[in-house]
Amino acid sequence: MIARDLREWIEQLKKEGDLLSLPNEIKLEPDMGAIGKAICDLQGPGVLAEKVYGYDNARVAIGLCAAFRRSAMAMGLPKTASFKEIKTKWRETFTKYPMKPRMVTDAPCKENIRIGDDVNLFNFPVPRLNTNDASFYFTKTMCITKDPNSDWLNMGMYRVMILDRNHTGCMIQHFQHAMSHYAAAKKLGKPLEMVIAYGAAPNLPIVSGSPIPWGWNEFEFAGALRGEPEELVMAETVNLPVPARAELIIEGELREPGVLEGPFGEFAGSYSTTYMTPVFHVKAVTYRNNPIMDHLYIGRGRTETDYMTDLASLSSIEQELIPRFPEITEIAFLSPKWLNVVVQGKWSHPGQPIKVMAAVWGARSLINAKMVTIVDEDIDPWDAQDVMWAIGARSQADIDVYTMPGSFASLDPSHNANGMSCTFGINATRTVADHPRHQYVDYVTPRKETAMWKDNLKKWMQGGSY
Repeated sequence: MIARDLREWIEQLKKEGDLLSLPNEIKLEPDMGAIGKAICDLQGPGVLAEKVYGYDNARVAIGLCAAFRRSAMAMGLPKTASFKEIKTKWRETFTKYPMKPRMVTDAPCKENIRIGDDVNLFNFPVPRLNTNDASFYFTKTMCITKDPNSDWLNMGMYRVMILDRNHTGCMIQHFQHAMSHYAAAKKLGKPLEMVIAYGAAPNLPIVSGSPIPWGWNEFEFAGALRGEPEELVMAETVNLPVPARAELIIEGELREPGVLEGPFGEFAGSYSTTYMTPVFHVKAVTYRNNPIMDHLYIGRGRTETDYMTDLASLSSIEQELIPRFPEITEIAFLSPKWLNVVVQGKWSHPGQPIKVMAAVWGARSLINAKMVTIVDEDIDPWDAQDVMWAIGARSQADIDVYTMPGSFASLDPSHNANGMSCTFGINATRTVADHPRHQYVDYVTPRKETAMWKDNLKKWMQGGSY
């Protein structure tokens, strides 16, 4: 069963022994960013801080999905679920879509309502996670918008920078679904209504941060993932539904003129530049009694966004590409994800890896792909050392490296002033005798008994005997 809200999720993690409660007071800065990074590096337990300096009755969570085992539980699977089982659950959800939500008239997220001049975003403990972030950021967002020309409702995860007590920036990129809604509203000469939900059932942020097909309703997908309808309630000041059991709901409108947003420590492990973004004018906030702020850390290395959405995202990507290229056996991300994609396959012709490389660059669900490495079945695409070995041993720069100038890789820290990148691919597959790219050789394969001896040595290293 998937927890119905953040509070049930926290209780579930406590029972599993996978949540650390901090009874002593912590500071939003530097503690929250440091705690979040430590959790991500160790795949440690999620953390709930019971006391926050400068706030009364405030609780802050971080890292609740910063481990693959907790992401599995967030999707209703055992914490021991394999990567394959997690991706299978995600793929099966596509066949169950749509699961229409259940609308309610009374909801926990309405326990407190503040409208107009009573709105003050600084009342909620929102950290500056990394030293040079431009402001305090909502990170684990569920931003809800509706296409002004249709019934298409979208929920996406976009970073939200607090500007003052009732205004934020919202970094929505040109290819993201909410930006198409904003562009349509702008063409009509209207602002775009938007709601930011914060702190919810664990399946909702996963769906919010993963690629869902254009035109699909994320709440209907989240219900299909859960196996029963999500409960929604209408917002107070805008015509949008919101998760009924969310901790915090922020209602308002996206409008011009824009504002410079950023810099912000991003998934690529560097600070993004500043971007001109629309301004979110907050009209109301509603929230539960003693709300829990559920933040995620993002920065260099594998962070919560990776643990939370990588396998779901890759399942969506494989669903798009494998029907066209059944020779693909697995797709993986190495850090930084999206910018570093590895495709494993069973190749029968030397032209196949190049075709697949081009397909990855053209895939809607992989629009951010910058570096694409193609490997054989004997290479673990999740193992950077294995992939680097394949690059070193199975490729030649003059014939196996392909570049595509004037392309796009979102938030690539090395893009040019116009936001353009040169994507590149490496064919790190072994040559075959019938179509040799370079000298044909046999590679060393470990003896089959190696696995047994690894187990024996592990037992001995842990103080046992083999």
